[in-house]
Amino acid sequence: MSQQAPRLAEHVRDRGPLPADHAALLLLPVAESLAAAHLTTGAHGAVSPSAVLLADGASASLLEAGGVAADPAFTAPEIVAGARPDTRADVWSLAGVLLHATTGRTPYADPVRPRDGGWLRPIIELGLLPDPRGRPSMADVVAYLRARIPEPGHEPAAKRASGVALAIIGAGVVALLAVLGTTLLLAGDQDDDRATDGRSDATSPAPRVGATSAPELPPPSATPVAPTALQLEQFARTYVRTASTDPQRGYARLTRAYQQASPRYHEVWSAIEAPEILDLSADPDALTVRYTYRYTLPDGEQRTEEVTLRLVQRAGRLLIAGGSARRL
Repeated sequence: MSQQAPRLAEHVRDRGPLPADHAALLLLPVAESLAAAHLTTGAHGAVSPSAVLLADGASASLLEAGGVAADPAFTAPEIVAGARPDTRADVWSLAGVLLHATTGRTPYADPVRPRDGGWLRPIIELGLLPDPRGRPSMADVVAYLRARIPEPGHEPAAKRASGVALAIIGAGVVALLAVLGTTLLLAGDQDDDRATDGRSDATSPAPRVGATSAPELPPPSATPVAPTALQLEQFARTYVRTASTDPQRGYARLTRAYQQASPRYHEVWSAIEAPEILDLSADPDALTVRYTYRYTLPDGEQRTEEVTLRLVQRAGRLLIAGGSARRL
């Protein structure tokens, strides 16, 4: 991306708000990148109009976390109150970006409700709910935008959306729906099972836990949006890289039960050098990833292992609930 690429904040300031269709088309890639990151690296933490780069007015991309400062005007209220950034805070910030793109206003403006926002209004209002538990996941935001973005030669999304409803799970949202007259799909949480690490010897590392039309949307369900095989593979690659360079961050990718079952996690991963994944496959239905990788120990010894990770989804994020490994 060229350094001269304009920011969304500049575009709205200089040219005014965008129609809902245009804003959705621009920001869908941003929502998709955030949804993928939420399954792998976690929250971005600095989503705002100033973090969105525009390319020829046809699409947008998001600056990487750390490459842009968080904007207090687009920071979720729980983060302002001192909570740690998480994926639902990103949803609040992106809803604020959609609000700004379509109305020119900021989330903390009074009143908070969009003056219009067109067919984006429901997802904006749900995303800006004060209680993070009532907000949709980023995957839900992506599904909402994809279902309504017009394709060439098709009618505008505002017309297609008139008879569409996505199901909402969650008590706090029901009252809002009475006002909005529409519903959205919210993902639930899966249970976390305790697992053993499956290690065979003390010196070997711990398991490398390491556009259809809107009426065709899926029926109401409390099941989270299932990750694709590509997302599972990306999770595994990111995990191995993260755990070997920052064991504490890698440890955070384990469920609490699996953390308790892995007392030597930091010791083992601190000894791993230059991990290289040689083979990788994933099973989205079973939420498992299997890979073969080679690494070097501090004494120069090289080892190759086959690892299987068992994953769960929590609040739209993948975590490692168990695993096994064997030396090759």
